[in-house]
Amino acid sequence: MRAPFLAGALADHPLAAPFAATVQRIHHRYAVEVVMELGVCPFLKDAESGFGEFHVVLDPALDPALLIRIAKAAGTSVCHVIYPLATEPSPPFERFAAGALGVIRKGDPRAPVMAVFHPTMSGDPSAPHRLVGLLRHSPDPFVQFVPNGLHEGGTVLQGSGNEPQIDNASRNFGRLVPQKIEGLITRLAEIRAERDRAYAPFLEELAQR
Repeated sequence: MRAPFLAGALADHPLAAPFAATVQRIHHRYAVEVVMELGVCPFLKDAESGFGEFHVVLDPALDPALLIRIAKAAGTSVCHVIYPLATEPSPPFERFAAGALGVIRKGDPRAPVMAVFHPTMSGDPSAPHRLVGLLRHSPDPFVQFVPNGLHEGGTVLQGSGNEPQIDNASRNFGRLVPQKIEGLITRLAEIRAERDRAYAPFLEELAQR
């Protein structure tokens, strides 16, 4: 797997590279055990190649200009931008990403499709589009950019301005509810617990910077 790109105020910290590798490992587990095993994102066939460019922003602050630069530089590559140090709840993080996308899309009809993931995103198995939020309970807040024309649907398109022709939210709901929901919730909790254990020594050192 290609090493992650580093960005943010702590990108030059001695522990930045090993911490970013740990972040990538945890997100790889999420991609394989949730997204791929449950088949919730049709375009993701292989977690390693599907990651495309994997950027880890080592900064507690959310910088729209940085996110815009990363997305534009990615060009035709799938791009994931992870914020393991961000503490904002889901709604302000979603607004941050939406604001950046608005700038990217100005005057660019081929701007990428965007999806936002967050460990506390509003969602539950009560309805198809509520399930989307639950499926996006990622280990860390992150923004995904998929080149326009590459996507097929899944959870990546809701609210992106590029709605799928097939209602994948309803498709996923019919496949997962109720038989697989309990296992999904358990798996998300397990991944989050592993994330907390693996990050703890790094976060303690980074906090001293």
